Amino acid sequence: MLSEDPVPNLRHILGVVAVADQGTLSAAAREINLSQPALTQGVARIEEDLGTSLFRRGGGGMIPTEAGQLFILRARRGVEFLRRGGQVVGRPHLYRMLSVGQLRSLVAAVEHGGFRPAAMRLGREASTISRACREIEHQAGVELFENTSSGLQPTKQANEFMRFAKLAMGEFRQAVHDVRGWQGAPEGRLAIGCLPMAQTHIVPEALNRFSHDYPRIEPRVVDGYYDSLTRGLRRGDLDILLGALRTRDLPEGLVQEALFSDPLVVVARPGHPLDGVAGVDGGALARHPWVAPRAGAPSRRYFDKVLSGLSIPADVPAPVETGSHTVMRGLLFGSDRMAMLSRLQVSRDIGLGLLVQIDHPLPDSARPIGITHREDWLPGMPQARFLEILREVTAAAR
Repeated sequence: MLSEDPVPNLRHILGVVAVADQGTLSAAAREINLSQPALTQGVARIEEDLGTSLFRRGGGGMIPTEAGQLFILRARRGVEFLRRGGQVVGRPHLYRMLSVGQLRSLVAAVEHGGFRPAAMRLGREASTISRACREIEHQAGVELFENTSSGLQPTKQANEFMRFAKLAMGEFRQAVHDVRGWQGAPEGRLAIGCLPMAQTHIVPEALNRFSHDYPRIEPRVVDGYYDSLTRGLRRGDLDILLGALRTRDLPEGLVQEALFSDPLVVVARPGHPLDGVAGVDGGALARHPWVAPRAGAPSRRYFDKVLSGLSIPADVPAPVETGSHTVMRGLLFGSDRMAMLSRLQVSRDIGLGLLVQIDHPLPDSARPIGITHREDWLPGMPQARFLEILREVTAAAR
């Protein structure tokens, strides 16, 4: 069963936002078509769960407290994501008819490929998941799942609506975390996508420093291919992505921040025939096999350009392609293969004597290294602190 961070009742969240917008309980109740006693009870329930007041009650109406301002900022962002999700199916006010339980069911069904696997993931009955998704379909007036030769599959509209639902629920969770942090008990998440470039030095160093500031937060580091990690960013599964930046084909809705540029170097095992040789030329490089970067990686184009200019003998084994730093190191340790890698990525291995740098310059190979995140992302206090630490770590590593 999937453990979940608590998300406040959606109707209660809408009530808090309505009170902030309208200024009085009576006006807010009319705005969201809810009785004033029910609205009052919903706001009180969130305040009780948080252990603090979100509004100051006075003759002039309802004025958000400092904690209320933090909560309302996130709540409004979440509601806006739900409104945008509703636009996908032509119903921008669809969120007013839904519940967090329905949204969670839809997200699980879309992500895990059907009602039964979603039910297993959430620890519920498949009929419960199916009913929740069909209720959303009825309210939206569109089909979100279709029967195909490979079984029940979500439509394109379902995938996009699911993305906005996930972003919304992330904001609602963060609303609670922000208030907890204001109360002196920081909590929440730090979810980092990590490309090979940042795995060996940048992320470990930054996380060690971060843990001193936020010992109660359990960071999560996810490695993988660029496409899958950026998909996680756009869905709100990840906060940031670290590694080599893209100069082309940046997915819609994402932005990049360069931290530094890092050149490529040629590396091999200690004792390699070219270890310690001064001024290694292209002819010497051509006589040894290589480990190639994964197709699509920024360094692959440079690698292909260099190797295309070498006259490689027919008896030299073809390059082995891999995006795994662990596999690459194993190949280098056990053979005379070489690789072109980021200087920072292999600096620790070279410092420990596990790899050596071959004396062959790679001009114009420097690539921008940095952070990728959603354009509309608003970091909480822990995420903002981690960004500060990242900038400190990379500044020291230049």
